[in-house]
Amino acid sequence: MTIESLLKERSGKTRLWLVFWVYGVVISQLVFSAILYFYNQLGTTSLAIFLAGFVVYTAWIMNAVWVNAFNVQNEVYGQIARALTVVWAINAVLVSGFLFLGHLGTVTLPI
Repeated sequence: MTIESLLKERSGKTRLWLVFWVYGVVISQLVFSAILYFYNQLGTTSLAIFLAGFVVYTAWIMNAVWVNAFNVQNEVYGQIARALTVVWAINAVLVSGFLFLGHLGTVTLPI
């Protein structure tokens, strides 16, 4: 991703499928999978930085989907994408928080 492509997503000129499926689903899953893979190998500070970066990226995706939601033929898909992205963002924040607390040892994690 270049600065130009980042600005394009904020201008509302990017196709929704690209923002939602590629940036929102595929890249988010790859980043979160990497965090889970290295979870036990990271120190607390490193994990906090990675989780904070993931939450910031999730906020950027939520904004990008919101701005580009109606770059589709059927506006219903834009509304669905917005709703799913808001739910994903809430989930990402909660899971990141619980993973961090689990790393600190304050909650028991299933992994």
